[in-house]
Amino acid sequence: MNEVELSRALRALRRTVGMLRTELRHGRLDDELMARIDTLLEDGIGTDVRSAELRGFVDALRESTLTPRAELVADTVRACDKLSDAIEGVLGRLG
Repeated sequence: MNEVELSRALRALRRTVGMLRTELRHGRLDDELMARIDTLLEDGIGTDVRSAELRGFVDALRESTLTPRAELVADTVRACDKLSDAIEGVLGRLG
């Protein structure tokens, strides 16, 4: 994946995470958005050494949705925030 392709994929991931965060704030967990995040990661973001660190953040996001509990929404929103910050960090290093 060249730098332009990676940047585009990261921006798509950032938008998808933002949409998921909005849905969560409305009390909904959108499975399609979660699947899109996984697909974007599998389609190159997670295998590129420049963005491989994002796998851990996506795993944490996924894990925060697994057990139904009162804190699910708040924990998942925080996981989205951390993932967004990590994406920004990778984009910043790309230039």
